Amino acid sequence: MRDFVAQGRRVGSVRSYAYDLLRWWRWLLVVDVAWDKVTSAVVRAFVLWLQRTSKPRPTPRRKTAATAGSINPITRKQHPGDQYAVRTIRHSNAVIRSFDEFWIERGAGPLVNPVPQERRGGRRPSAHHNPLEPFRAEGRLRGPGWLSPVLQDG
Repeated sequence: MRDFVAQGRRVGSVRSYAYDLLRWWRWLLVVDVAWDKVTSAVVRAFVLWLQRTSKPRPTPRRKTAATAGSINPITRKQHPGDQYAVRTIRHSNAVIRSFDEFWIERGAGPLVNPVPQERRGGRRPSAHHNPLEPFRAEGRLRGPGWLSPVLQDG
């Protein structure tokens, strides 16, 4: 966390990063896997769990349950639902990936980063990019879509 703060990250980013790591570490404790022995299968299981579980709340929703998932007409933002959003799962994967990269660079942690990164045809991002076309967002982490074969099998 000190390294993350030293990079000049905003307080909200540090808080978000810390909560994602806390959720990850708690899940690893429950499934009894050491953080430096994590494989991509463990990360996949974590993503599946995030997709199916409800977010913890101090009190049950009553008034706001009807608005979950709808768009706020004033802010144009989606009201939060009871499940983890796809963007939350992607953010969690990014946090886990950057955490493992930090330790891999220092010679500790897993040998290979367990969070796979999306690559088109195995190529590096923007390889052979046509300069007349806009750049596409590359190098993003695989989201829940990479789990579709797993969901179909079982």
